[in-house]
Amino acid sequence: MNNRKLEITDKTLVVLDSIYGEKIRKKIPQLRELVKLIYAIGSDYIEITEELYEELGPFSEDIKFKLSNNLIEIMGKHDVFENISKESLDINNNENIRFVGLDDLIFYDYEEIFSDIKKSFGCDIDMCIKNEYGSSIAMSLEWIRAGGKKIVTTFTGIGGYAPLESILGSIGFLERLEIRGDYVLFPEVLQLFEEITESEIKSNMPFIGKDIFNVESGIHVNGIVKNPSTYEPYDPSKIGRKRKIIIGKHSGISALKIKLKELDIEYKYCNLVSMLEEVRNISTEKRRGLMDQEIKEIYMKCSNLY
Repeated sequence: MNNRKLEITDKTLVVLDSIYGEKIRKKIPQLRELVKLIYAIGSDYIEITEELYEELGPFSEDIKFKLSNNLIEIMGKHDVFENISKESLDINNNENIRFVGLDDLIFYDYEEIFSDIKKSFGCDIDMCIKNEYGSSIAMSLEWIRAGGKKIVTTFTGIGGYAPLESILGSIGFLERLEIRGDYVLFPEVLQLFEEITESEIKSNMPFIGKDIFNVESGIHVNGIVKNPSTYEPYDPSKIGRKRKIIIGKHSGISALKIKLKELDIEYKYCNLVSMLEEVRNISTEKRRGLMDQEIKEIYMKCSNLY
């Protein structure tokens, strides 16, 4: 699978235009930059309408586009293809064919369904699996494993599609399929996307959530420090993030030591017990982990007791 050619088409722009309409067209510079970044992280094609292309262009020749106006979309559930053939659609190739939906594949023999689709249409049709049942990522990956060559995504899964970043991350870190793209740019894409949509995504969202590498529980902190692969499926730096040790009500002495070392604070062991008690009390009161500055202040307070 490592040397297979896979083609990803991202339709984030089309969905943004559909959801926000004229509001989004007031952010032309940001949309241009979003196109560049989505292409840079690994999407092979950017789907766009003719109208948007005219408004946003011109673009670098390196960026490839698909005009949504030219696509033949076949929409439905798992059995949508059963009464359809290339002959009935009067087409000679699969270039513009796209299956959209198939949300319920997870409840059926999807391997057999994919096999039947390949027999009728081949491997090179766009597979655009929606996310009604939370399985768009899994089913898109199963299509790839079945030999499928093309999938459709949107960044963060906006519009109910397979999330681009999760597909890229899964392909790169789980499937070990070599594809073009710089995952280090994920945080930059996220920041721009949130600016454009004027919304904030969940902090625990796979591959792009701001807090996915935060760790608090003492045993986890110890494990990560000794061997990061024990708890982390991939290096945070590969997606432009850093591991962050959170000190809070679940922390122990070992985690506190590691955090103080991270903050370049030389401590005495006799201070740690009282400091840990204070950390847990304040964290419980505030219902969150503590900021670095708060930890420094607690350290100074407890140091003055001895």
